[in-house]
Amino acid sequence: MSLLTAGQLATSLWGAADILRGRMDAPQYRDVIFGMLVLKRASDQPGVLRVPERSLWSHIVGYEGKALGHVLNEALWELERSNPEVLKGVFEALDFDRRLGRAELKQLVDHFDRILLGDADLEFGDEVGRACDLILSEFADSAGKLGADFFTPRSVVRLMVRLVRPQEGQSVYDPFAGSGGMLLEARQYVDEHYGNSANLALFGQEANNSTWAMARLNLLVHSITDSSLLHGDTLTDPLHSEEGGRLRCFDRVLTNPPVSMKYYEKEVRHPERMKYGGASLKNADLLNVQHVLATLRPDGIGAVVSPHGVLFRRGTEGKIRRAIVEDDRLEAVIGIGPNVFHGTSIPACILVLRGADGAPADQRRQVLFIDAEREVVTGRSQNRLEPQNIEKIVSVFREWVDIPGFSRVVSLQEIEGNEFDLNIGRYVGTSPAPDSPLDVRAALFGGVPRSEFEAEAAKFHSYGIGLSDLFTPKNADYLDFPSCGCEATAARLPSLAAAKEEEFIGSCRSWWEEAASRIAERAESERLLMLRPRLMASFREELLPHGILDRYQLSGAFAAWWSNRHDDLRSLSLRGFSGVIDRWAAADAAGQSSYLPHGLARERVLDVLGADLCSRVEKLVVAERQGLVNVYRSWGGRYETSLMDLESQSEAAAARLGARLKDLGYA
Repeated sequence: MSLLTAGQLATSLWGAADILRGRMDAPQYRDVIFGMLVLKRASDQPGVLRVPERSLWSHIVGYEGKALGHVLNEALWELERSNPEVLKGVFEALDFDRRLGRAELKQLVDHFDRILLGDADLEFGDEVGRACDLILSEFADSAGKLGADFFTPRSVVRLMVRLVRPQEGQSVYDPFAGSGGMLLEARQYVDEHYGNSANLALFGQEANNSTWAMARLNLLVHSITDSSLLHGDTLTDPLHSEEGGRLRCFDRVLTNPPVSMKYYEKEVRHPERMKYGGASLKNADLLNVQHVLATLRPDGIGAVVSPHGVLFRRGTEGKIRRAIVEDDRLEAVIGIGPNVFHGTSIPACILVLRGADGAPADQRRQVLFIDAEREVVTGRSQNRLEPQNIEKIVSVFREWVDIPGFSRVVSLQEIEGNEFDLNIGRYVGTSPAPDSPLDVRAALFGGVPRSEFEAEAAKFHSYGIGLSDLFTPKNADYLDFPSCGCEATAARLPSLAAAKEEEFIGSCRSWWEEAASRIAERAESERLLMLRPRLMASFREELLPHGILDRYQLSGAFAAWWSNRHDDLRSLSLRGFSGVIDRWAAADAAGQSSYLPHGLARERVLDVLGADLCSRVEKLVVAERQGLVNVYRSWGGRYETSLMDLESQSEAAAARLGARLKDLGYA
C-alpha cells in the first residue's frame, strides 16, 4: 500500500471543501474541515489527543437515533473537555447543526471516512500539518483581501525565519500570529539546523477569534501542544507579561501585522512600548514596529513585514524612523515588491530589527538595503519567492555586502542627509544597469571601442572565447568585426563555448560522484538532511573557479534542487533507496511496479538526483552564454555600420539612381 503524501492529502481535504462550497463562505467551511480533520486524526493516531468514546470516529460513523450534526457537535465538545489545555475555546464558533443539512453532513463524514490519518498511513510524520499549510494557502486565495489577514505566504515566512535564525533554547514570538505560520517555520528551522525544536518556546497572540482558533488547530496538527497562543488585540492589550506586569521579551520576534490598521490612542495599554513616539498617527504601522522593538531581548533579533509607506512618510512617522535609526535598532530594509501577499498588490518590505544592544559592532551606524523585487518570480495571480531567491537574499544579508543594483550598506550620515527617508530606491538602483554610453567616434568612423570589450572580457574568457574570436584589430583603441560580420560571428559563439561548457558540466558531474557517495553513506539516517550546508559549500568551491556562474547562482541552483528533492531525501533518510523508488512509483499515474534490487535502486536514485542538479546548472550555463551572444549583438547594433558607411552607401545609391535615370533618358 502506498503512503499518503502531503499533496495527496491536501487534494482530499480540498475535495471536502467542494462538498461545502456554495453553501457557506470560505472561512466557515475552513473551520468545518479543520474540525473534521482533528476528529479523524485523533481517532486514527492514538496519543495525539485524549479521545473519549463519544469522540471516536467509529462512534460518529455508527451513529443511530440522533441527528448527525448533533453527534459531530457532541464529539467536538467531548474532545475539548478531555483536552482543555489544547482545545479550550477552539470550537466555540463551529456548529454542524446550524450550518449543514443531513445530506451534506453524511457526504462529509463519508468523505473523511475514506482518508486514513494514522502515522502508518502517511509518508512522513508531519504530512497532516504540511497538507494544512497547502489548503490554508488555497483558502487565503479564496478569501481575497481577507486572506492576507490570516496567511503569510510560506516563502516569505521562510525568508524571515532564515534572517533571524532562531536557536534551540530560545523563545520565538509572533504578536500578530494569523494561522501560526511564523511559529511553525521557526520550529522547523531549528530541527533542520542541528537543534531540538522541543526546546524552542513558542508564543503568539491573535485578535480575530476564528483565526486564533484556526492557528491553535494548525499548531495541533503539526504536533505542537505546548505553545502559548493567546486571543486578544496585541496593539491595545498585549497579553504576554512577566511578574509585575512588565511586558515579556523574547529572543526572536517574527510577524506580519495587518496593513494600516486603525486604532484609538486611549485604548493602547503599555504606552511605554512607544518609546520613539506615536501620538496622532493615522495608522498603526510604526506602532506595530515599535511593539516588536519593545518585546525584543537586548540581544534579540526581529523581522516584521511593513508596507513601503513606513519608509518615507513624513510627519510623526518621519520622527519615529529617525529615532529608530539613530538608536541603531534597524539593521536591514529588504524590498520584496508588490503582489506577494494574498489579496493585495501593495508593495511590501521586511524590516530586520535589533534589541536594545543594537547591531553588531562592525555594523553600527549603518543600514543594509536590499532591493529583492527583481528576485521575486512573477506568477499568474501572485508573485512568489523561490528557494534560489531566498538563498541569495539571506547570503547577502549575512555577508553584509554591496552588489550593484541589489544591495548596499548605507551609513547613518548618508541616511541623515536624506532626512531619514528609507525609500530603497534612494540607495539601491532599482532599474537595470544602463548600456555604456555610445562612443561617438566609433559611431562616426566604425569600430568597437576596445574598452567596451575589456569590460566583458573576463566573462567571454570563462567560456573560452577570446578577442581574436570576436574581432580583428583596427588600432590601439578600436576593434573591427570579422569580415563575415557580426551576425555570423554571433552564430558561432555556442560552438566556441562548447568545450568550456562541457568542462564545467563535467566538473559538476565529478562533484556529484563524490557527493553521491556521502549521501549514500547516510541513507536511512536522520543525519542525511544535515549535509545540506556542507554540500552547498563544496558545490560552490568546486565550480566557482571556472568563472561561468557566480556564487549566488551556484548557491541558488543548489538551493532550488535541494528544495525540489527534499521529500526524496527525507524518504531516503527514513526508508533507504527502495523507499525513494516506492514513492516515485506511487506518483506514477501508470502504476508501474516499484521493485528493484537494492543495488539497482541505489544507482537509479543517485542517477536521477544527480541528473536533476546538473540539468539545473546546465540551464544556467546556457542562459549566461546567451547573455554573451546578446552583448555581442548589441555591439553590432551600435557600431557595425558607421555614419561614414551610411554616407558611402547613400552616395553609391545616388550614383546608381543617376545612372539609371540617364539610361532612361531623363538626364
